[in-house]
Amino acid sequence: MLSLLCSKMFCVECGKKGKTYSGLCLDCYLKKKKFFVIPSEIVVTFCRNCDAYRIGNEWKKGMLWKDIEEYIKNQIKADIEYECKVEDNKVICRGEFEGREVMEEKEIKIKEKQKLCPQCSLMKGGYFEAVLQIRGAEKESLAEIDEIVKRRVKEKQSFISKKEKVRGGIDYYIGNKKAAEKAAKEIKEVTGGELTISSSLVGMKDGKRVYRNTYSIRMPEYAGKFVKIDGKLYRIVSSGKKLELEGVDGKTLHVYKDELKRAVWLELEEREATVLHEDKDTLHIMDSRDFKTYVVRKPKKWKGGKKINIVEHEGKIYAVE
Repeated sequence: MLSLLCSKMFCVECGKKGKTYSGLCLDCYLKKKKFFVIPSEIVVTFCRNCDAYRIGNEWKKGMLWKDIEEYIKNQIKADIEYECKVEDNKVICRGEFEGREVMEEKEIKIKEKQKLCPQCSLMKGGYFEAVLQIRGAEKESLAEIDEIVKRRVKEKQSFISKKEKVRGGIDYYIGNKKAAEKAAKEIKEVTGGELTISSSLVGMKDGKRVYRNTYSIRMPEYAGKFVKIDGKLYRIVSSGKKLELEGVDGKTLHVYKDELKRAVWLELEEREATVLHEDKDTLHIMDSRDFKTYVVRKPKKWKGGKKINIVEHEGKIYAVE
């Protein structure tokens, strides 16, 4: 607030007698005094690679004009209490001094620059703090896993510097350790996979050792296994958040992995048979082991052909695909 030497004397500007402010009457003082210091220019730097922008020293994403307005308001200095409004590039400040309204308007130039934000700079340089390895996941599960990874990375405002297909699975190179850990734990919970964590020393920073973490998730091998639930025989055909089970009676069952606790697991050996004839719902086959012929239910996902796999359970033959 103003600290003024006020006294009963004459205005040095107009000669008016009365209360003065730094030697000036109120009218002359209000004409000369600058109550607000408003910047003439601000610089906004846009990332060349993403939607981030820097105002002042801080990189942000979101509502650009709201952030510009907030930054401008924080840069204004004033000798009195005031209200400020930003309209486009114009700043309007209003306050009160000795019962008189004080107002100032000023156009602010917004200067634009471009460069890579710190995050994109790291990503372009191939930087990563953790590797998330997915092994043994079926095609149906990969889309869900990818969604989890991207969501967790976004939550931590991080990035995936590389996604690489490798033998048996996919590797994600992630810029933030915590994002990788969160993703790994959620994938483990959703898929029932086995999670192992390891660390390796990659260097020193500020006198401290820097470690890189590897989160490896191996999916349980459900597909192709046979189970008996409520006395009915099923073959697991795919796994994801839920398992898809195909019954030998042609019916499909979808269950969560926890529901398999009530199942009886069977070790059935598949062998090959020759398809002799195909009807609408059945196949006439010949067992390659003893050359006996059978009529079996056509598997739901049967695509045709001369060969098919069969299993034997409790004296009965079933075709599987």
